[in-house]
Amino acid sequence: MHVFIDTNILLNFFHFTREEIDALSNVFASHEHGAASVHLTEQVCDEFLRNRESKIKDALKKFKDIKFAAQLPAFMKQYEEYEQIRQKSAELQELAKEIARKVDSDVAENGLITDALIKDIFDKSNPITTSAELYAKAQMRISLGNPPGKNGSMGDAINWLALLDAIPEGENLYIVSEDGDYYSTLDENRPHPFLKQEWKKKKKGDLLVYRTLSAFLKEHFDGVAFSYDKNKDALIDSLFESKSFSETHHLIAKLEQFGYFSLKEVQRILSAAITNNQFGRIIDDSDVYDFLRRVAVPRMRNLTDLDQIEILQGMLNSKAIQDT
Repeated sequence: MHVFIDTNILLNFFHFTREEIDALSNVFASHEHGAASVHLTEQVCDEFLRNRESKIKDALKKFKDIKFAAQLPAFMKQYEEYEQIRQKSAELQELAKEIARKVDSDVAENGLITDALIKDIFDKSNPITTSAELYAKAQMRISLGNPPGKNGSMGDAINWLALLDAIPEGENLYIVSEDGDYYSTLDENRPHPFLKQEWKKKKKGDLLVYRTLSAFLKEHFDGVAFSYDKNKDALIDSLFESKSFSETHHLIAKLEQFGYFSLKEVQRILSAAITNNQFGRIIDDSDVYDFLRRVAVPRMRNLTDLDQIEILQGMLNSKAIQDT
């Protein structure tokens, strides 16, 4: 699947949001491990760097506007809780000052957790550059009044045209963005009909839109289409090191709990079956056969390693002989 995460989603991690930083990490980890293609543009990188400080400034202002001092009426002085509340309030004010001081320092040094994650993402990615040709196309698009792009702003148009160029025909596009230009004016949960039709016409695929990263992950980061998981990755690693048939059966049982495996994950599983005879010698056992039949056989036409194709074909032939 092909995913585009807009700048406003990345900047939200500096603001008041319910999104978890681990969610963003998981999305790009899935890209790194072959479960999805997450497309990054130079335009998004530049927008992020331009707007980082203003987003942080706004969040800090809202934090500093919070009144941590308890406002208690005088008639409450007769209660024992009165002094306790005053003390707790003073402690809270000191903690607020201390965290604000630390944040100010880390903001200046790009030392926030979000900074580290975004830097890692940008460093590992190969953003689509904003060429002169792409800029000219975006300028023409805005002049014609075609979405996305509002008030003469070309950033969204550049991103959209970059995605049209980069993503192969026949593929769907999943956009995660708060930008209203991607959405229908009649139904805020549906893509803009112009963009949906353009993607269908030019790419022979569908366009799907999500206003939050959590909404996208809820629908796709599960085991259907988008599934990097650290625990699953560790179990696949263990298949290479299994020292007994019983250990391999145990690992297969654990892996059966996962609904989806990317092509890269399937290739690693088959590689383990080829290199480790404590796995390869039991592929005809019912549990191992059923597992490989479910996760690997449907991927056969996408495999390029002849040894991997051969081990699957041999497994299928052996089962066919047993059934006759």
